[in-house]
Amino acid sequence: MKGLLFEFPPHRWFGNGICLMAIALAGCSSGPHESDEIPPPRLPEASPFQPRQTKDDSIKVGEQLEIFVEEDKGYDGVYGVREGGDIIMSGIGRIPVAGMSVAGARDAIERALEARQLKKATIIVDRVFRVPAGNGDAFGSARGPSTDGRSIVVFFTGKVNRPGQHVLRLPEDRDLGVYEAILISGGMGRFADDQKVHLLRSGVDGRKHKIPVNIKQIEEGEIPDTPIGQGDIVVVPEKVFGF
Repeated sequence: MKGLLFEFPPHRWFGNGICLMAIALAGCSSGPHESDEIPPPRLPEASPFQPRQTKDDSIKVGEQLEIFVEEDKGYDGVYGVREGGDIIMSGIGRIPVAGMSVAGARDAIERALEARQLKKATIIVDRVFRVPAGNGDAFGSARGPSTDGRSIVVFFTGKVNRPGQHVLRLPEDRDLGVYEAILISGGMGRFADDQKVHLLRSGVDGRKHKIPVNIKQIEEGEIPDTPIGQGDIVVVPEKVFGF
């Protein structure tokens, strides 16, 4: 008895091959994608280090200071205390602050501004992120971006004034919004496209989910601010001008 032989026309094989290739390519896509199932913002993870009881209230490396200058608002912003124990201000350079009290840092910054830029400097310094005691070296430097349970580590890229990693303190009774986080971290740069900002957020599958955020509508009160979470990446593109 002869075996059964099925013959398919050449065009059937060609069509089936295209379908298989399309399925394979779709399965290989790994870039950011927009989805109806947007993962919720991740909550901060408490630091595994237990703070020691100490009276040391000095400023430490890794902390963030919010500075307001009455005479020149261009200096207003949040400044991180760098590995060398200093902050860097535009037109001023490095100002050592680690190991000082908040009042001592204020006096040092005032002296630096008056020596190099302003005839008179009246400033306010507020500590917006504190490194837990015992979490570092002689300056108290933080070992990695660990948080204290009420802070998150987020990243900014694109047309922002201070790109990179930022540790942001969460409000006690509400979410922290993307627009609010951008302002705290230094604001958007010139020619930023405030209508095409987006978040990149990791889902449970490890893939990055792209979440559109229209800052212009948020600023004008048309829509609520989008909550930001631990590990989110804020992307601020440049505005494209047509000629």
